[in-house]
Amino acid sequence: MGRVQYASSGCPRRGRVSPALPPRYYRTYSAITVAQHALRYLDTNFCSTNWCFYRPFTGVWWAHHQLHSPPARTGRDISFRAHLLIRTRGDSAHQGGQWAQGYSRRARLYSELQFFRTAGEVFARKDGLHYPQLVAGYRNPTSSSIADEPDEAPIFAPFAGTEGYNPVAYIPYIAAAAIGRLFKLDFPDMLFLMRWFGLVTFTAIAAYSIAVIPALKWAFVLIALLPVSLYNRSVLSADGAALSTALVITALCLRAAGGTAAGRVWERSLWMTLCALSKQPQIVFLLLELMVYRVKELPRQWLRVASVVLPSVILSPMWVFAVSAEIAAWRLQEEGHHPPEHFDPLWKLLYMWDHPYHFPLAAWRALSGWGDRLWQELIGIVGWQDILLPTWTYVALTVLLFLVPFQKLQVSGATRARVAVITGLVILSYVILVYLIFFLTYTPLDVDHVRGVQGRYFVVVLPVAAFFVAIVVNRELPNAVPAAIAITGSMIAGIATVEALFRAHW
Repeated sequence: MGRVQYASSGCPRRGRVSPALPPRYYRTYSAITVAQHALRYLDTNFCSTNWCFYRPFTGVWWAHHQLHSPPARTGRDISFRAHLLIRTRGDSAHQGGQWAQGYSRRARLYSELQFFRTAGEVFARKDGLHYPQLVAGYRNPTSSSIADEPDEAPIFAPFAGTEGYNPVAYIPYIAAAAIGRLFKLDFPDMLFLMRWFGLVTFTAIAAYSIAVIPALKWAFVLIALLPVSLYNRSVLSADGAALSTALVITALCLRAAGGTAAGRVWERSLWMTLCALSKQPQIVFLLLELMVYRVKELPRQWLRVASVVLPSVILSPMWVFAVSAEIAAWRLQEEGHHPPEHFDPLWKLLYMWDHPYHFPLAAWRALSGWGDRLWQELIGIVGWQDILLPTWTYVALTVLLFLVPFQKLQVSGATRARVAVITGLVILSYVILVYLIFFLTYTPLDVDHVRGVQGRYFVVVLPVAAFFVAIVVNRELPNAVPAAIAITGSMIAGIATVEALFRAHW
């Protein structure tokens, strides 16, 4: 029998095939070879594949999200909707030391907001309201909760924790709200229009990051299609903007660090500013610019570095000052009275100076006591943080997230060390800053742990963590394996999320 050659790496290049092997061996091996070739094609032709896989895949899951996620049960949809209407109308006010949720010029709008907020609370109860009953209750014109009411004096309603978010994260929603007002859409229709605008915008931004990054493309695909990522892009939330901009600035900085040129400075400056303004803790992403240049080059490149980081350094603190670092700490006063200075960041910083161990111990108690919950929220808990996915989903997606960045980056030893140090520093700084912000503004001193931190806040550092793992592990998976991991993880995430929403809401 003559010698044969195989293109697949799973069989010897040159060797004799024993005629004693059963026929099913050849059928099985042929099927495996075809699958390997298909995955290898996806892996080597990713620039076109991301348009053929990522965007339609996101669109399919989003359609299911909209069908299975009623307006009352999508996190802060109602609070964000009220906040956005205020931004577009300019109806903001300050009352009682807290930023107001705004004044509704129509009593009906306030009634609609209250209707869906109340319905969301009923959804959260066992054997409560379901989607068909919700729609029927809203469409019923005789319902007293949303009946037509004459225009009266504006109704004051406090923000529900959304006042600290910069309008940059709302840009797609604001545009959709303006169009909805132009066509006089009612509450649910405008809400779905705003969701659609947000999904298209943030999905396109994430796809752009995948297109420009020189390595770990499949890792970015899996991160962008996690349950938490899908859900946050499908509802009204600042998290969609936060993750999308974090993906882009991470990709741009890593491309500049590994290339022969520093790339376009204005592009990094734009995306760095958008990333830092999306959420306050993301100011630490400024550190990524330091890995673009070698340490010896930094003094000569100070103008380029300043062009990238200065807009964020100026605008982010300005916004914090404008909103008085407010994140609706008044909600804690409803549970019990606490001294007002416990929520004053400046007073709390002075307290930390005199009691340096208070914050580290409080942060450690929060991490050690709620670590399992934070892990689940990082992967994805949907609804009002009360719809859990199957346990095996969290385990499987965690393993796949760890494996997908296994790739040897083609960079020099000095660049490898610089990227490892900076990415590790960004991850550590982000975690500390998140806990510090909630300690300063949301945690009374008589509480022994940091309150308010959720696992979804940390999804934005997963792209940075992927490069940190790739640099530290420095191991290469076969060409087809990362594509298989990302596609498998995306299918698990999408199917599990849709099933959980359908089970809870229908």
